Amino acid sequence: MLIRLDDVPEIAEPSNDLVMRQLVDSTSGEGNLSVTWVRLAGRHRRLRTDHSTRLYYVVEGDGWFALGEEPEVAIHAGDVVVVPRGTPYALGGELTYLVVNGPAFAAGDDMYL
Repeated sequence: MLIRLDDVPEIAEPSNDLVMRQLVDSTSGEGNLSVTWVRLAGRHRRLRTDHSTRLYYVVEGDGWFALGEEPEVAIHAGDVVVVPRGTPYALGGELTYLVVNGPAFAAGDDMYL
């Protein structure tokens, strides 16, 4: 399966200062994983999911990530952040990243804090 970024529609999520493109969802990833391209310009609200482990790969830009009760850390292009299921987190900055969920993201997984 080949997925071209420009063939996937953008979805705006103003409450989290982002636009995204769902590249692989629960149906195309057979429920095992999902992959979403995201462009963030601001702050993503603090949240957690009890359903999946998440991996954030920063494609470009700079920002910060706050994982659990740890202090914020700077993130840059090429960095990877792994968020274990059930761990609260937040992020912000001017960056583009991929978020991978295993198992795949499903509506209702995000619990905003």
